[in-house]
Amino acid sequence: MTFRETLDKHVHAIQERNLRGLIETLPQEELVLITADGRLVRSVKEFTEMHRGWFDSRTWALGARLESVYETPDMGVAVLYLDYRDTPAGAPPLHENSYLTLVFRRLPDGRWVMVLGQNTPIKRLAG
Repeated sequence: MTFRETLDKHVHAIQERNLRGLIETLPQEELVLITADGRLVRSVKEFTEMHRGWFDSRTWALGARLESVYETPDMGVAVLYLDYRDTPAGAPPLHENSYLTLVFRRLPDGRWVMVLGQNTPIKRLAG
């Protein structure tokens, strides 16, 4: 699978709440994730458990638009614009936008895996 195919698989796995498909785009043990609230995650296990809990919710939807891509033979970087909406029971609807930067690395066996992700919220200025 190419970098672009792996990127598409990764994003669609999130949108479709497909944990198995998401795991197939990850390295064996270590990665770096910086969440929108500034939390640093370093293990694939913790990343997977975070997504397992999130995927259990059926009240959210995630739109993603590719903003830019940089690719070398062994590294790929993508910046996506995310449109996140949630309608949790007993709480007001939520609508947030952010930029998600994803870095993928090609392993010696040719497989591409996500090694870094950073979600940066877009803050709306008052006025």
